[in-house]
Amino acid sequence: MRSKHKIVSLFCLLFIMATMFYNAEVLKIYADETSHNVLILNSYHRGLSWTDKQTEGIIDVLEEYDHDCNIFVEYMDWKNHPTEENLKNIYQNLKYKFADKKIDVVITTDDAALDFALENREEIFSSAPIIFSGVNEGGIKKLTQGYSSFTGITEIVNPEKTVAGALQLKPDLQEIYVLFDNSESGISTGEITIQAIRNIDSSIKIHTLNDKSIKDLLQQVSLASDNSIILITTYYMDFYGTAIGFEDFSRLVSQSSKVPVFHLYDFGLNNGAIGGCLLNGKLQGESAAEMAVRVMEGEDINQIPLQSTINTDCMFDYQLVEKFDIPLDRIPEDSIIINKPFSFFEAYRSLVVTAIIIFCLLVVFIIVLATYLRKISRMNDELQKNHEELVASDNKLRQQFNELTKTQQKLISSEMRYSMLFEKMMNAFCVIEPVMNDRGKIVDIRFVVVNPGFRAQMGVDTMEIEGKTWMEVNKYPNKNLKIYHDILCTGAARHFDTYYPSVNVYYSANAFKISEHQIGVVFNNITEYKQAIKEITILNEELEQRVIERTEELQSAVNELEAFTHTVSHDLKSPLRAVDGYSRILWEDFEAKLGEEGVEIINYIRHICTDMIEMINKLLKYSTTTKADIVKEEVNIEEQFKSIYKEIKSAHSDRHIILTIETGLPVVHADRIMLRQVIYNVLSNAVKFTQNKEKAIITVGCTITGAEYIFYIKDNGAGFDMDSSGKLFGMFQRLHANDEFEGTGIGLVTVKKIIQRHGGRVWIEGKTDAGATVYFTLPFSQ
Repeated sequence: MRSKHKIVSLFCLLFIMATMFYNAEVLKIYADETSHNVLILNSYHRGLSWTDKQTEGIIDVLEEYDHDCNIFVEYMDWKNHPTEENLKNIYQNLKYKFADKKIDVVITTDDAALDFALENREEIFSSAPIIFSGVNEGGIKKLTQGYSSFTGITEIVNPEKTVAGALQLKPDLQEIYVLFDNSESGISTGEITIQAIRNIDSSIKIHTLNDKSIKDLLQQVSLASDNSIILITTYYMDFYGTAIGFEDFSRLVSQSSKVPVFHLYDFGLNNGAIGGCLLNGKLQGESAAEMAVRVMEGEDINQIPLQSTINTDCMFDYQLVEKFDIPLDRIPEDSIIINKPFSFFEAYRSLVVTAIIIFCLLVVFIIVLATYLRKISRMNDELQKNHEELVASDNKLRQQFNELTKTQQKLISSEMRYSMLFEKMMNAFCVIEPVMNDRGKIVDIRFVVVNPGFRAQMGVDTMEIEGKTWMEVNKYPNKNLKIYHDILCTGAARHFDTYYPSVNVYYSANAFKISEHQIGVVFNNITEYKQAIKEITILNEELEQRVIERTEELQSAVNELEAFTHTVSHDLKSPLRAVDGYSRILWEDFEAKLGEEGVEIINYIRHICTDMIEMINKLLKYSTTTKADIVKEEVNIEEQFKSIYKEIKSAHSDRHIILTIETGLPVVHADRIMLRQVIYNVLSNAVKFTQNKEKAIITVGCTITGAEYIFYIKDNGAGFDMDSSGKLFGMFQRLHANDEFEGTGIGLVTVKKIIQRHGGRVWIEGKTDAGATVYFTLPFSQ
């Protein structure tokens, strides 16, 4: 008996343990299925303040949204290891880590992480939507081209406000040392800052030190004059690859500098920077996380636009302002001042002000109370006098009652009209109320009232749905709960389209708040309209394919025409040379017999032959330009201008020609031979059209826009009438006769073709007898 009891007890114990294990696994699986998996992928390493602040902002928002959210944080360490080998290691590591996990959202910080996530999300990150932060506008265009299912926060630095603040603090400012490294983000931020300085005051002299070592840079900074400042943008590694932390670099620069150091990022504060309009990494992270929350709540990421909010604060260090003897009244208004000495009034300003306001209110209250007591006394006297007037007012009240009765009848009539509209309108209309869970979150909606048009749009009997929830009626969840939540919170009406793939139905809706717990919705079934749009899209794609095929046919015809031009040009040169040769023999052997008029005719024939051969050579060169492959390399365009100028000047040694390069000219990425042809043609034109000037002055310069260099070549020559400018780029088109200025009308055509093949533009501005300016653009070097 005892052995049987033992066996039964053992069996019961095993059954209880198995049940507990099963329940634990079920709970674990349920938790995994209901919680969100969010990956934070950082471009740089842990400990970098910019990265840490973005990560902090992201985690704060996610934890506030959902305490059960699974947050994974990874670091690519791209500042210290920007190599392909590092990318391969990261790929293998993350692929192994997340092989058995479904990622719901990926949040990236800075460029490298966004690039990696977009390229590998299908293989590693479950094709999850991507939200980014810390990427500027240029990086977004470059990295996201060809991708979808992403959105994010554009990193917008505010150098204009920082430079304006610096000018306010130092009115005698004449020089700015702009410090940035040679990384993609460093160069991009540096160019934006330089352009901002030029926009504010073009007379300020700008120094860039990105071609120096840390030691040489600090030496240059220490020599800065008193009427200058230091402006740090993005600097992590010097020209020779020596890495230094953001905070360490800011401290070293401030220790070496005798002038104020300004910064564009908040980690510069308390590390030597006096201040500036500072980009806040934590605000960037919070904004990105708020977008991620919208995606996790069911909003389509492709419907969430990129956010371009400037997440900056104007902040200044009180101690450094005092150190440089800057008056506090020069600090821009609405700026945040840190490290300010303790002041009882400043610390307890609100308490002191509140006490003063309360005292003043008490005094006012006593005065008002005394005034009202006097008024009450007078009113008692007046009440005694006005008793008879009250009797007369009774008739007026009766009259008002009659008017109210008429108004009520009008309201009843109006209500009947609105009721008829409710019954007869073709649109579906319903009044809904939210269904909340225990945490106060909307999980469904309940139909309170629906009109007959609802049946036509939804295909459901109105008597069957009033009082029921959306899930009870449709058997699938409503996708617009977030919109209804926003309407109840803000009171703002919303228009939206929605699609339910399970039933392949589209709706267009207008929703508005009726009361604190009710929303009115007017909507239509637009499925047929959407299907028509899809059919139109397919037709457009077919049309685009036909356009592509037609373009290829046209390109083939152009190629055949260019080959024909090249052949005809070659074939024309031989007979022209023969005519020239026979004319020369006729002139040499029979000059005496030909007479003066005959010799003049022979010379005219030879001159025509020479011009024709020159025109054919230029046609051949133009044909070669349009067909030759572009071989891009780094070209020092300033050296090209100086070299060609010397070559042209030596051919016109009898003339006084001056070339002035009034700005620095950049190194560009272009075909060296073709670019030389452009510069030669333009300078030759400038020299030709200034031949009637005692002193020919040619000015060359360059400006920078958001995406390209703009070069200009200005002369003081004959100029031209802008009304005829349309002929300048036409083949064989000329604005001057040959006896004024020689030419064939092919040079500018060749210039335009070469620049267009480099992705640039060409145009000319001028005025008769006031010279002309030729402009051409080239994209930024990649």
